[in-house]
Amino acid sequence: MKKLALAAIIAGTTTIGIAGYAVAESHGGKGQMIQKMDTDGDGNITKAEVDALKAARFGEADANGDGGLSMAELETFREAEKARRMAEHKQRMFDRLDKDDNGVISVDEFDSRGGSMFDRVDANDDDVISADEIEAMKEHRGKRGGWRHRGDRD
Repeated sequence: MKKLALAAIIAGTTTIGIAGYAVAESHGGKGQMIQKMDTDGDGNITKAEVDALKAARFGEADANGDGGLSMAELETFREAEKARRMAEHKQRMFDRLDKDDNGVISVDEFDSRGGSMFDRVDANDDDVISADEIEAMKEHRGKRGGWRHRGDRD
């Protein structure tokens, strides 16, 4: 029973990962899901490809190859996945800042990273963030649409 529950957890984790690729795809990661999952290169993701991915992921988690997952194997696998995702996230952040792709973030590239947030909070464009603007930011946090950019104002 425990093996079945662990297998279900791995399958669920894989399915969540697949959904994560789909979300990334819809937020500018165009092609990322297909690149990672379309093993035959036909531009589509089939159920067989997803099933093969699930089996491969289970195989990665099954460190001792006994066909079952212990709690230790599952925890080790999840920690490794977490570290891998974090490394990918850090690389994407670095790549986004390194505008000239030279492998180094210059002072200008670094300084450009916070401007848009300041601009969004500074609702009246006076280059000062007031207590009222901070309160407005708090009220808008999490709402669809968020803050408007300076160029988007009426």
